[in-house]
Order: sequence, then C-alpha cells, then structure tokens
Amino acid sequence: MAARARRRLTAMILVGVTGYGTALLFILHGAPDLALTQFLVETVTIVMFVLVLRRLPRKFSARPTRSSRRLRVALGVAVGVVTAGMAYVAAGSRVATPVSVGFPDEAVSYGGGKNIVNVTLVDIRAWDTMGEIAVLVVAATGVASLIFRRSRALDMRSGIPGEGRQDSVRPRWLTTGATARQQSVILQVVTRLLFHAILLFSIYLLFSGHNAPGGGFAAGLVAGLGLAVRYLAGGRTELNGAAPVDAGRVLGAGLFVAVGTGVAAMLLGGDFLQSALLDFHLPVLGHVHFVTSVFFDVGVYLIVVGLVLDILRSLGAEMDRQQEADQHDDTPADVREEELV
Repeated sequence: MAARARRRLTAMILVGVTGYGTALLFILHGAPDLALTQFLVETVTIVMFVLVLRRLPRKFSARPTRSSRRLRVALGVAVGVVTAGMAYVAAGSRVATPVSVGFPDEAVSYGGGKNIVNVTLVDIRAWDTMGEIAVLVVAATGVASLIFRRSRALDMRSGIPGEGRQDSVRPRWLTTGATARQQSVILQVVTRLLFHAILLFSIYLLFSGHNAPGGGFAAGLVAGLGLAVRYLAGGRTELNGAAPVDAGRVLGAGLFVAVGTGVAAMLLGGDFLQSALLDFHLPVLGHVHFVTSVFFDVGVYLIVVGLVLDILRSLGAEMDRQQEADQHDDTPADVREEELV
C-alpha cells in the first residue's frame, strides 16, 4: 500500500503501521518492554518525518505512471517475501543452544535486575549500547551541521536567550510570538499542563527500568515526545521555553556520564562498564537495592533527549526560521512596512 501511495504523508503513515504492528507482535509474545520501546521509536520517527515532509511536495511526482507503481509494488512484495523466508529458514536451521538462554539467570545474579532487556543493554552487552549511543551523537551532530549552515545560525541550536536573537526571547505564559494567531491557545495550555507530568513519567521509567518495563532509552523517548508536543503546540519559541539548553551540551553530558561510568569501574578495580550491586538501609525508605549501571542508563537518557531536542531545533525550528525569512524576502517593501506599523 505504501508503494502505491502517491502522497508522501500517506506513504509515511502506512510505513509507520508496520512498526506499530511489530510492537503488537512483541506484546503477543510477552515482551512488553520491547513493545513500549517500539511504540515510542515509531512515534518519534513519524514526528521527524512530518517535520521534513513540510518542505517537500505533497506528492512524489506530478504524474506517476502505472507501470512504475506496479514495479514498486512488485519490488516491495519481493523484498518482503525474501526477508520473511530468510528469517523462517534461519530460525528453523538453528542447531546450537541460543546464548540468550542463560540471560534470565545472569540478569538477576550478575546484573541485579529482573528486566532482562534493560540489564542486557546496560550490563551484559554494555559495549554494544556504548557503540549505539556514540552513533546517536554522531548522527545528531551531522544533522545539525547540515541544517545550521552558518556559525550565526548555529547559535539557534542552544535555545538560550541572547543578544540579537528575537526568536529566543522567552514569551509570556500564553503568547508564542508573531505566529500566535495561527496556533491553538487550548492546545498550548493543555501541553504545558501535561509537560511536567510527561517528564516525571520519563524519570519513573528511567529508574524502574531495571526491574520493570522502561530504561534509559524508553525514558528518553518519552521526554523527547514531551518536547515534540511543546514544539507542535507553539513552535520554536515554545520549544525554547520548555528546554532553554544547548542540545549539543546535553548530548556531550550524556556521553560523558556513560563513559565516566565505565572509567569509574576501572578505577575501582573492575572491568570497563562493570556494575556493582549495593544493598543498604535508609531510615525512611528501608532496604534499598542499588545497581551502579543506573548511571550508564542516565547517560543513555540524556543522549536520547539531546538527540530529539537537536532534531526538533534543526528540522523544525531552524527550517521554520529559514522559511519565514524566505517569505519575508519575497514580501514587497510596502507590505513589510505596513506589517511593522
């Protein structure tokens, strides 16, 4: 269906249905943690696609020929059949015992947690996660370097109020700059009321992920969706009011915390990224079971939040600013003077 679609937005939504369907398969097979992450990833991906599709034509081409559409459908079906066949043959040809069979016991005894997925990410296979978050930082830096083409425009990445930047001035509670008349006040109020609850929920997922569905990656995606809702409700001014921080510094802080966790383990006589299990008693909370890998999860959380914030500022806020600048240049001088008056 996506191959037959003529509109870009329709094709993007149809492709997104595949991701949500995969999440439903995770639920049916008893993997709520993977389902939660898949739902969040698919939602964030759709938001990012929408930000890009605003600057592209609605349709793929003016007059797509019937033969080309048939070719796309045939190619899509062929790829799906080959991929499904390879997965079926590979799963049926296994003769050795999977290495993951021992993960449930190792997650409790070695990682100190009951959530096998999260313990695998931050402890059993922490090196893989370290490589993945490094790729996220590189991807965010690449996107920013492509969108912010000038050093002066790169200052917009921080979202911190400064001299000569009217977009960064923090608005009053119910104003969002020059485009306020095109936005919904009700949507802005609702998003501002829900934003802090979304952040608290993300922090809950961050610290509960070792024994329940959650973790740093899922929690960061929830916080990123909260920022995306603020941007969709009020534009770049609303986004800067919600997160007046430099996205690059958030990414750097997350990578520093993640790498610092591994270095600290080495300085204490362990291996790189090796976690320690601490059990102690607090006067009010009682018995506390603490695993040092939570610091590594905090680094993952910061990197995901910084990635979403950086993409919202680049694909969203900066592209909005460039489009408004282009429209302003095309406006006749007398009309601009009348608008200023």
